[in-house]
Amino acid sequence: MEEAKTSYRQIVKTTTLFGGVQVIQILTSIIRGKLVAVLLGTAGMGINTLINSVITVIVQFASLGLNFSAVRDISQANISGDKDELNRTVKVFRHLMYYCAILGAVIIIGSSYWISEFTFGNNSYTWGFVWLSIVVVLNILNSSNITVLQGMQRLKDMAKASLIGSVAGLIFSVPFYYFYGENGIIPALVVAALITFSVSQYFSSKLKFDVLALNRQDTFKQGSEMAKLGIAMMLSTLIGSAVTYLVNAYIGKYGSIAEVGLYGAGISITNQYVSVIFTAMAVDYFPRLSAVCNDRKKVNEIVNQQAEIVVLIIAPLLIIMILTAPILIKVLLSKEFLVITGFVTWVAFALLFKAASFALGYISFAKGDKKTFFLFEGITGSLLILICNISGYKLGGLTGIAISILISYIIYLIAVNILASRLYGFNLEKKFKYIFLISILLLGSVFLITMFFSNLFGYLAGSLVLAISLYYSYSELNKRIGIKAFILSKIKAKILS
Repeated sequence: MEEAKTSYRQIVKTTTLFGGVQVIQILTSIIRGKLVAVLLGTAGMGINTLINSVITVIVQFASLGLNFSAVRDISQANISGDKDELNRTVKVFRHLMYYCAILGAVIIIGSSYWISEFTFGNNSYTWGFVWLSIVVVLNILNSSNITVLQGMQRLKDMAKASLIGSVAGLIFSVPFYYFYGENGIIPALVVAALITFSVSQYFSSKLKFDVLALNRQDTFKQGSEMAKLGIAMMLSTLIGSAVTYLVNAYIGKYGSIAEVGLYGAGISITNQYVSVIFTAMAVDYFPRLSAVCNDRKKVNEIVNQQAEIVVLIIAPLLIIMILTAPILIKVLLSKEFLVITGFVTWVAFALLFKAASFALGYISFAKGDKKTFFLFEGITGSLLILICNISGYKLGGLTGIAISILISYIIYLIAVNILASRLYGFNLEKKFKYIFLISILLLGSVFLITMFFSNLFGYLAGSLVLAISLYYSYSELNKRIGIKAFILSKIKAKILS
């Protein structure tokens, strides 16, 4: 019992640590989005969205997924206590990432003309994409620094690097939007990337590793296993990013650039709102799961614990998002974006199913099952999203896409549960199923209330459901981590010290 409570507390502790960081990062992204929306309008938001989609795809392709797979290798080497193995693993990883950065720059420079033509229908952004090669290189090297910090469990330094980088990047990049309008988008991205990399480099350099002589042959030989798992992740992530890009391009071609901006704004608001939870999972959950990947009982325990905590935390947040959607849009963007209120409401409901399935999706990767991970996450999951989103847009525009996102998340949850059960003997516990069912009922109630009663009665009824959800989440979390006792012990320790 005490061991389980410690595990639950570890999850909440990490969520709290990176939750605070994420809140500030979200605020900086919100401010940046607000300024882009006000200074550049929907068209400028659309251009910014498309450019960032291109950068994301190239960075993920050129990185070969090493920033994901190396976390596993570095953390295992660190826990083993073998300093030689740790030094070798970090050195190999960093060398490989240098080559990845060069690869990314070559790709975007060499294809800049065709990227501009395909993305914007003309070659006016050719030189812009050449300049963006700097962003690609810096983003890859920045991810290398963050990966080492994460693998070494230097979570506080990792949090500081992320926090300072995002805030400083905002301060020094936003003026470009003000003075140069749409022409300032690319310079702003370059400045933000430079600052973010510089900050992570500072914190990463605090870690001291022995100097090892490694030639190119040794690097590729020793990094081959790391690369195999990384490539499986990269291809899966790349396909997912390509799907996002294709959906944006499809909307831009058959709708308008303004609709791309509206779609990007809607996705940005909903995803950033809950990224506190998902980022905490990525930082702490994957290394812990990898460490026990061959112990079926432990895997079941950790995955169920993680799923329970995530759903309990995220359900009230999503209810708040639904109730305050119009206010959020006006505050974070502008009145021009109020047309996406329905979109945000549907996606908020869908995110509950994504939260429930997120913990399960890590199992195959933690086990190193490259084939299953790639075929299911990379191909099947991405095709599901692409088909649903394009079909949804054809049938109902942006609202149709939002409904299709809900459908795709429900299908994915069912599919990943069946897959994990048959391949790895995983079972969702009754405790989680009960929590998830209650959360669906509470969130669904608020969803229906706001859909049919957009008046004072609706908001009062929704607020009552929110109060019930908050109380339920608190009581369940208290059972697992002893919130009252934990807080009192911390206070007592402070007083005695």
